[in-house]
Amino acid sequence: MQPQIEMSFDWRRRSIKESIIAVTKAVGAGFNTKEKLTASLPQFSAYRIALAIDALITAGMAENNLGVLSIHPDMEIVFELADSKLVLPLTVYKADASMRRVIINKLGCKNPAGVESLLYVKIVEA
Repeated sequence: MQPQIEMSFDWRRRSIKESIIAVTKAVGAGFNTKEKLTASLPQFSAYRIALAIDALITAGMAENNLGVLSIHPDMEIVFELADSKLVLPLTVYKADASMRRVIINKLGCKNPAGVESLLYVKIVEA
């Protein structure tokens, strides 16, 4: 039998997961300035919105250009990967950081390091 690993993805910053998702969806819907974001997301404090924006910018998944926020298309892949598992024909020893980034890149991500910045990747033998 060929060796297999199970690669699972979970949110790295669970405390602001909801605000990251909300900010991403709001910006995608056109609420891309500070005023529009705070008005469209009244359930979150300005501090939590700022934390979410900071996490997105740090991961390279968002860009602030003259006060207008834009979201990288890789965030859709992040949403698909979050809380999911992949079974791959590899050994645990071959699934190092560079191989994880190659796998994420093959899934269509242009910024695999940003994905790993937002999502925790856990690898176990299947």
